Amino acid sequence: MIILSKTPFRLPLGGGSTDMPSYYEKYSGFIFSVTINMYMDIFIKEPITDDLVHMHYMRYEAEDSSDKIKHTLGKEALKMMNIKNKILVSFNADTPAGTGLGSSGACAVGLLKGLALYKGGTLSNIEAAERSFIITQNLGLPDGKQDPYVCALGGFVVLEIDKNGKVKVTKPAISKNTADRFINNSLFFYTGIKRDSEPILSAQNTSQVLELKHRTKEIGKEIYKCFLKGDLDKFGKLLDEHWRVKKMMSGSISNTWLDEIYLVAQKAGALGGKIMGAGGGGYFMFYCPSEKIKAKVRKTLQRFKLREMNFAIDEHGARADAVYL
Repeated sequence: MIILSKTPFRLPLGGGSTDMPSYYEKYSGFIFSVTINMYMDIFIKEPITDDLVHMHYMRYEAEDSSDKIKHTLGKEALKMMNIKNKILVSFNADTPAGTGLGSSGACAVGLLKGLALYKGGTLSNIEAAERSFIITQNLGLPDGKQDPYVCALGGFVVLEIDKNGKVKVTKPAISKNTADRFINNSLFFYTGIKRDSEPILSAQNTSQVLELKHRTKEIGKEIYKCFLKGDLDKFGKLLDEHWRVKKMMSGSISNTWLDEIYLVAQKAGALGGKIMGAGGGGYFMFYCPSEKIKAKVRKTLQRFKLREMNFAIDEHGARADAVYL
């Protein structure tokens, strides 16, 4: 038996960082996000020549106990599922870690769903999301609810997070026309920069930043209304406001090179854009009012040598299957 797990990465559209406990425990949080066709793939099987824990990722580990594994998320997931040895886990991601697409959340969700199957059971996507969040908190990471919940559920997702941490999930009825225009008029680039989100996020707990997050939450709600109404030009303009607010949270969110990319894209006709996730690198997204303007922005940005990524919406969320060969 081989277990195959597939979990999509996510694009945050509104309300980012209000899903962190440091914010929602005082003010409640709001997230509007969508998953795309970039994935965390996980392969699980039982080794036949030994009883070790084998873990393949950027490095290879083989230990006689899960307690000795250095892959922090893997170690915590095995502990949570009470698996001590005799397992092989291999990770393969469509994007490097530290690029703002929720890789840690996708990794934890996909692994937990796969391990549940490996033990002969199942785990709902909601349960996998909440357990994944617990793992990040056990590890002391400044992660929020967005990554595991959105990556687990798939498609467009709205999260309303109570002060007690309870999450109300809505799968909004975004029209196909609006979704298609969003994809067709958006540009998505990989900057080639990987960064550690932990120090960027950990520094955002000052009273000044909390005020900025209040506005971020309101912008997120306005963006959600834009998608419901199909008013994507307004969404693009709100993206621009969001970007300006976000940059005020930390000097690490942008730099002179990223600022230049943004200004050049805007001068060419992009209505707005943002760096995914905590900022500092990873992926840049821009929204243009038409496909004609999109082509102009693409051509203008060629001198920056960015890697354009073609993307589509993943509607399925996390899934895991047992394959018998």
